Amino acid sequence: MKKNFKNIKITSLIFNIICLIFGFCLIFFPETTKFTIILLFGLGLAVCGIVEIINFFVYGYESLGFWIGCIDILFGLIVAMSASILTNVAVFAFVVGTLFVFASLNKMQKSFNYRRFGAKNWWIDTIFAFIILILGILTIANPFESERVFNIFLGIAIIFNSLMEIATSIIVTTRLKKVKHNLKDLVKKETVIDLDEDDYTIEK
Repeated sequence: MKKNFKNIKITSLIFNIICLIFGFCLIFFPETTKFTIILLFGLGLAVCGIVEIINFFVYGYESLGFWIGCIDILFGLIVAMSASILTNVAVFAFVVGTLFVFASLNKMQKSFNYRRFGAKNWWIDTIFAFIILILGILTIANPFESERVFNIFLGIAIIFNSLMEIATSIIVTTRLKKVKHNLKDLVKKETVIDLDEDDYTIEK
């Protein structure tokens, strides 16, 4: 469990660093960056489909893994082959804006879960989710007259989202370490108390 959590954390960190780089590239090299993002997304989805199919035959824990893998491969290849079309401003804005909206809703759900579990600063994640939601809606609407301005806005939005995700990951990790440390101290204290009581009983 600990190893899986660590792998997820590292993967998330790497993904957000890549998004951070893409955000800066989108500001300075918009066309090349958009094409690269779409191409890598399509190829990445196809690779995920291949992994799904391999996991189905090797482990068999997902009953629909084979068909899900086939769909991922097909959709990924379609996206990769249509990269030049999807770089169109309106299409690209809709796709990225939709991803922002779904990411904000997911973030909002997590913040409500934190509140339910008694976390003190859950509202920070909620505010972050609302900001991402607004950025997503603005991206879909694309109210900017200049394509250059839109690319700068989108790059800044991606950079902001990546930095906030990295900061959230660091904060969550710090909190978990603190909780783990407190639990260890509690266990040690209880162990010492139990040993003292046993020694007293033996001597008596």
